[in-house]
Amino acid sequence: MATEEENTRCVEIARKHGLKVKALMSIGHPGESRETVQETEEWMLEVRPDDFDATIITTSPGTPYYDYAVPHPSEKGVWVYTFEKTGDRLYTLEVDYEKVADYYKGNPFAEDGYQSFVWTDHLSREDLVRLRDNLERSVRDKLGIPFPQASANRRYEHSMGQTALPKFILRSSIARLREANTRS
Repeated sequence: MATEEENTRCVEIARKHGLKVKALMSIGHPGESRETVQETEEWMLEVRPDDFDATIITTSPGTPYYDYAVPHPSEKGVWVYTFEKTGDRLYTLEVDYEKVADYYKGNPFAEDGYQSFVWTDHLSREDLVRLRDNLERSVRDKLGIPFPQASANRRYEHSMGQTALPKFILRSSIARLREANTRS
């Protein structure tokens, strides 16, 4: 994970060499709070990217947030990832990645277009959506960056691996890793 200082330095280097900068920001990580989202906004206003994308994280198969999550002890269909260093948790709704595309950015044409399938100890799913929307509006307004043309999310069978996923990927990949490690 890169630090704020490292990211700032990367922007400085890119600008020094005449490159445009697009900041790809995600919120909703374990420990995320109103204050950390505010820090994200302040950083973007300080470095002034040419464009940016603000998303709520997705716990995709193959990532630690997905692979190391365990079933919630009392809520069916909810998984919990715990960041070992801090004990901060990330909660995730079960998502069928073979059928659902709204887990990424939702449908901008629907009334409740942007959705969150995650929440933290400090922020609900609704809080994350509201904070993400406010962050995007505020930064775009203050930096004069227009909103991109919107389109609904869709599944890209050929480019994003969203064809029939192998059964070992969905929620059993960590179990297979553990099994393999115990045999070694």
